Amino acid sequence: MVYNKYPLRRDSLISPWGVGAIVPFPYDESLMVSGIDFWFGDYRIDDFIILDERLTKRLGGKQLVMPPDFRERKQDAEYAEMRIPAVRFPLWHYCPVCGNMDKIGESGGKQFCDGKPRRKSQEEKYCDKNRGKKKGLPQLVPERFVAVCENGHIEDFPIMEWVHNRAGYAITEDCKLIRSTGGSSSALSGIRYTCVCGAKETMGGAFERAALDRIEYFCTGNMPWLGIKENSCRESLTVLQRGASNLWFADLLSSVYIPWIPEFKTMATKNCVDAGIKIFTSQRIDGKPDLETIKKFVDSRLEFEKDIDTNIAVAEIVATLTNASKKHEEAQTDEEYRKQEFDVLIKTVGTPEEELHCKYFGSEEYEDLPFLKSISLVHKLRETRVFLGFRRIKPDASTPARIQINEMGWLPAVKNSGEGIMFQFELVELKKWAKKENVINRANIIEQNLKNSNKIGSESINPMYILLHTFAHCVITALANECGYSNASIREKIYCEKYSGSSSEMAGVLIYTASGDSEGSLGGLVRQGNPGRIENTIRRAINEARWCASDPVCIQSPGQGQDGCNLAACHNCALLPETSCENKNMLLDRGLLIGTLTDKEVGYFSEYE
Repeated sequence: MVYNKYPLRRDSLISPWGVGAIVPFPYDESLMVSGIDFWFGDYRIDDFIILDERLTKRLGGKQLVMPPDFRERKQDAEYAEMRIPAVRFPLWHYCPVCGNMDKIGESGGKQFCDGKPRRKSQEEKYCDKNRGKKKGLPQLVPERFVAVCENGHIEDFPIMEWVHNRAGYAITEDCKLIRSTGGSSSALSGIRYTCVCGAKETMGGAFERAALDRIEYFCTGNMPWLGIKENSCRESLTVLQRGASNLWFADLLSSVYIPWIPEFKTMATKNCVDAGIKIFTSQRIDGKPDLETIKKFVDSRLEFEKDIDTNIAVAEIVATLTNASKKHEEAQTDEEYRKQEFDVLIKTVGTPEEELHCKYFGSEEYEDLPFLKSISLVHKLRETRVFLGFRRIKPDASTPARIQINEMGWLPAVKNSGEGIMFQFELVELKKWAKKENVINRANIIEQNLKNSNKIGSESINPMYILLHTFAHCVITALANECGYSNASIREKIYCEKYSGSSSEMAGVLIYTASGDSEGSLGGLVRQGNPGRIENTIRRAINEARWCASDPVCIQSPGQGQDGCNLAACHNCALLPETSCENKNMLLDRGLLIGTLTDKEVGYFSEYE
């Protein structure tokens, strides 16, 4: 939690309210979560580390650390009263009664109107009369408007500059602002700022493109979550409301935990590696792991566990902490990293006591699912979600904003337990369909839309990815009506190369649910995957995709969604809540699923009834 008086779920500090996000709290308070440099202070992070050697290696040896939770002293003396620090933002506040405005500090408690008259009005007489009586003065409310740039910087909307520049007045030390609303308009032009010097201006036109450029006000590089500025940034600013959905986009990495990696020939070796990673993360010489000390540590474990492969254990500890193993170099891409998960999820692995328990069923055990090779019922899984950074304005901005001042060697993460269903498609048949000319031409429409908006370069969108992604969305909607979970709590993971030309041989969809405050799962999702049940769910999902409330407009769309990233997919048919989709509701098309009005053959399931 940010503070014991301002509770937040631990998961929420990864998304939707991580570092740099503005969190709205009750009673008109607005706070921004501070950078990870300030999270632990003098406390140790050891007890908050999440062990996942595969993911740690993928992140270059960075540790995964859970956000600290608030604990009373009598509950845990060692980690008592840990808080996630935050700063107040925006700084411009106004009195909801008299309109007096003040720019308050980033730290401190609630602020109240000072009651000092700045103009004569009935409302201001109330504040003036109650000066000196703290309970009688109104609490100041944070302003609704902020200014951001694509580099992730954010600052208060420059009200003083906006009012005085537009009105042709100079800003002096005596200038004080008054905010008023109403009048003849309920639009932005109805919000008026008046300075005691006589300057006046409304918010009309503030949201226009380059509105602040016209008053020669540019980004100051402000990063209030870190308490620093990058003065070299002079980018154009975009005016947004502090609750806008494009103010903060989390940059997350999701990974299914694989407790058994072939290199670990025995469980004792794996346990030794886990312990070594945890111990030697902070024990380095000139920034590098101490090889001799690691060897001694592994040898000491042999006294308790005789079946440790010492060479493998030492090599894996060093490789994870240095990001230097050949295996890791080969698994740099997201597709290859996912292939490791795919290869495990299409088998029977684990037991109910382990963190991954998966049971394989061949398609022959199901009725009339010729397009599938297998279905794996994942009775238990663990998902780790890592917060890498965030972006503003556009979710695909070139680089994420900084979440730390100094290199910390760790990243915020949470682990969730849950269940799922893994669908493995017949790859040979899928590839034959993807090579059809009409299929390629339809996928090229999305591809061209993305190229026109500079979303992608020379890459070619893989029709199989669009198909599997749309299939996952439709099945999630159908499952939500049957398994007891809402569609917002069910997630997807697509195991297929997004762009054509990859050598990765996988075609699958994992539909799962995971929660940080539950052990295991409720079992409702896995139960729907049993033979005799999932067949009807898939059939219903595909049949419901044949018609949308917005048809024929939706099915005939040349491109909808952000920059035309989808074809036949809208909120009435194929879009899901943001918590469910791993690709921000992009690359979807019912046409490739069930065909179009003019071309039924383009749909992979056009003949499936």
